[in-house]
Amino acid sequence: RVPNRPGVRSMKYDDAEYYFLNFETDALPNEAGATHIGMFMAWMMLHDLVSEDLEEAIDEVKSRQVTGREIVVDASDCKLLSDDLSEEGNAFAAWYYEDKYIGDYCRVFEISGDSADALCSVEDTWDNFDKLAPVLDQRFAEWQAQA
Repeated sequence: RVPNRPGVRSMKYDDAEYYFLNFETDALPNEAGATHIGMFMAWMMLHDLVSEDLEEAIDEVKSRQVTGREIVVDASDCKLLSDDLSEEGNAFAAWYYEDKYIGDYCRVFEISGDSADALCSVEDTWDNFDKLAPVLDQRFAEWQAQA
């Protein structure tokens, strides 16, 4: 867990609890609420945009021994926090995550509607991550071009 730094308040970008508390059925496990967060986290880890406290898990993600969702659930209490990201990672997340990420995620996985069940029904697999990663690469390039 990333320690709190005195005088620095962590910002929460997303929280899986919001999604699993709003599931309409019992068909999905609570962890499914963290899949989209985890895919973003995995991409950030693969691009060295996370805090030093998460660096030890990067090799497990790079070797695909664990998914980003597993990292978010186990190390980040199902949340995406500013404490989890590097300075550059936070700058990108602030530009992209809240306003653009969910829309991109829904387009890639052809999710229509705005139910938590629909958003969280995407399987937590590396194949699915591989479908999303090029969009994140493109968005990161866009952000870098205007920074």
